[in-house]
Amino acid sequence: MRSRDSKKEEAICEASIDLINRKGLSETSMSQIAKQANVSPATIYIYFKNKEDLLRQLYLKIQRDARTNIFTGYEGFLPIDESFKILLRKAYQYFLRKPEHFIFLEQYANSPLIDKIDSKELESYFDPLFTLFERGKQNRLIKDLPNEMLLSFTFYPIMQLVKFHQSGKLRLEYAEFEATLKLAWNNIKRERSIGSFTS
Repeated sequence: MRSRDSKKEEAICEASIDLINRKGLSETSMSQIAKQANVSPATIYIYFKNKEDLLRQLYLKIQRDARTNIFTGYEGFLPIDESFKILLRKAYQYFLRKPEHFIFLEQYANSPLIDKIDSKELESYFDPLFTLFERGKQNRLIKDLPNEMLLSFTFYPIMQLVKFHQSGKLRLEYAEFEATLKLAWNNIKRERSIGSFTS
């Protein structure tokens, strides 16, 4: 059995992201990936069973990287509204720094391949945010709605702003983005909530 080389594996992943973002999922072949990664086509199969396995593992790898960058250093004891804004701000900043990751995730999520990803595994990437939502509901600061619904009114609109930024349709100044975070918080907070609570 041929040994694994982390540098070659990373080259394969980077080539896959670049080609797929430019050509699309269906138009990118394993031979094209091998050529750009400067490896033989057979080398790819040391790391991945087939193209579908490559795309799946790459999708999950990027999700893990995003989760690590967004939630690392997050302090759960901060006031709920402040914690919420910190997490959304970090998500926005991460995907602005990694536009190639955002584009790949979008393509994969909008393809039939997403149906083969374990939904529980996907939801686990949002665990810190869901924990924050639960804490907010317990303190009657956040509306008592399913976490997935709260996510759709907060995290996903921020991702839409990333898309606008990348297309050049909208470039937010600092004050405008902070106003956006306030809007996101207002979408889920209870109307009678007053102030910030930490418990």
